[in-house]
Amino acid sequence: MPVRWKRAMIVWSSRSTIAQRVLYGVRIAFGFIFLLFADAVMRLRKVEHEKESTRIVDEHSLCQQKLQKFYAQRNTYLTGITMFLGLILISTHSLIAQLSENADASAAPRLVSSGPRSSKAETERLKGELAKARKEIEELNRKDRDMETLKKQAESSHKEYMRLADECEKLQKQLDTSNESKKDA
Repeated sequence: MPVRWKRAMIVWSSRSTIAQRVLYGVRIAFGFIFLLFADAVMRLRKVEHEKESTRIVDEHSLCQQKLQKFYAQRNTYLTGITMFLGLILISTHSLIAQLSENADASAAPRLVSSGPRSSKAETERLKGELAKARKEIEELNRKDRDMETLKKQAESSHKEYMRLADECEKLQKQLDTSNESKKDA
């Protein structure tokens, strides 16, 4: 779906009285489903208790008992899943309502001003922001150039240091060899 349609549906669902009534009906249905779930759990326990307390002799009563247990389990699972989905539906609606409220709060300053004068003011404000952003970009580019220059200077200083260290080592070796030759003589 297009973004406009999604946004319109979200705003409608969070503000519409019809959607609020539907949500109210879902909450009431959720209450009934909870009662059905509690009844299904009690019926399942009752069937299990009857199975433990009675001895079954014939095949028909055993089949009947297994059928009752199956129905009780089925009802428990169905009502439990329905309750879970109802909770998801209610929480999703509340999240959508919060999102639309936050979006409206951030968009409110834009919507307050309307008309040709406000669009000119908005254009001027955007031009000012654009100029400020361009200045920041120029400053960042200048800093990048300075950083590159500093890196090149550090690299050349390192090369010079290594050259001087090698030269110092050569001179040190020459001095050591000349001292040894003087000691031998």
